[in-house]
Amino acid sequence: MSALTRNSSNPPPYFYDLNPQQQKNWMKTTRRMEKNEELRAEYPPFQSPSNFTIIHLHHYSSIETVEELIMMAKTTHIYTIDTESQVINKVAQGALVQIQFIHSIQESTLVLIEMFYLPNQDSLLFKKIKELCSIIFRDENKKITWGPFDNEFKNFHLYELFEK
Repeated sequence: MSALTRNSSNPPPYFYDLNPQQQKNWMKTTRRMEKNEELRAEYPPFQSPSNFTIIHLHHYSSIETVEELIMMAKTTHIYTIDTESQVINKVAQGALVQIQFIHSIQESTLVLIEMFYLPNQDSLLFKKIKELCSIIFRDENKKITWGPFDNEFKNFHLYELFEK
């Protein structure tokens, strides 16, 4: 254990001068530090991909950009997905979808779909973005989300972009 200076099985003398709540907090913090040290010893530090591309999709995006993403999506089978909502007039509305294409350990593409700035649903651009999403959300693709998939998209149904 490299950086740990506390030991839950051998508290320092001042520990016994603390009140019960302070002792409980000290022990909880010490156990968390010990667990972090175990994890630090077991796993290597996170290395972000060296080749990282970020693409914003909105009504000013080009058809060519979306078509390139469609081609890329057809050969990508692992994605991380996160969504952000914004509360407007006390109602949560889907605001942003973040989709990371995992190509390899060294390379990935992050697509940010800006929901408030999507093109008109009758436009070719919208249809291409919808096609991209349908490829990404195919059942055979692995999708890693921060919570249950349906929960992530509960505020996004009104956009008619993500169909199962």
